[in-house]
Amino acid sequence: MEDTKPGLRKPAFTKVDQLRPGTSGHNVTVKILSTKMCKNQQSTINMFKGSMRLAVDKWGRVEVTQPATFKVKEDTNMSLVEYELVNAVE
Repeated sequence: MEDTKPGLRKPAFTKVDQLRPGTSGHNVTVKILSTKMCKNQQSTINMFKGSMRLAVDKWGRVEVTQPATFKVKEDTNMSLVEYELVNAVE
């Protein structure tokens, strides 16, 4: 029998407005402080004082990229959205 390794697949990128608290494995291209475009791979969403933070752990990668070919929605500022932890009682 022939040994075959699974081929690498291209990462699927997520849009910023689709990010949710407590999720991980995100590939996102973001604009930082109106200057550079940055590509984050294998990012995690952490909560800090009711707001989401995009964190890159030891398996993740951050790269400065060329200017994006898409229009950046500057009105989608996910840092301004506050979340509250609610414990559900069964």
